[in-house]
Amino acid sequence: MTDIDKFINHFHSIVDDDNITDVFTCGCCYWFAFILCERFNATMMYDPVMNHFAARIDGRLYDITGDVTDKFKMIEWQKFDDELEKQRIIGYCINFDRE
Repeated sequence: MTDIDKFINHFHSIVDDDNITDVFTCGCCYWFAFILCERFNATMMYDPVMNHFAARIDGRLYDITGDVTDKFKMIEWQKFDDELEKQRIIGYCINFDRE
């Protein structure tokens, strides 16, 4: 088991698996990817079709469910160039401005 897997599994061990997965896949995926990026010096990645964030670590993609490399077609968040959509995502998914 890699250090990344151990780190992710720690979240599952302290909170009910279903709840922690729901939190970080249904509205807070950016924040879990952020945690992974900070912890593992990773790159923030984004799938514009699935509206999902993950972290790229050593060429693999990770979210709260583990290695998701084969599940998403992601681009670097910094290279996402639809500025109008990016502002909507920042407001809604990152800052939780849902009014």
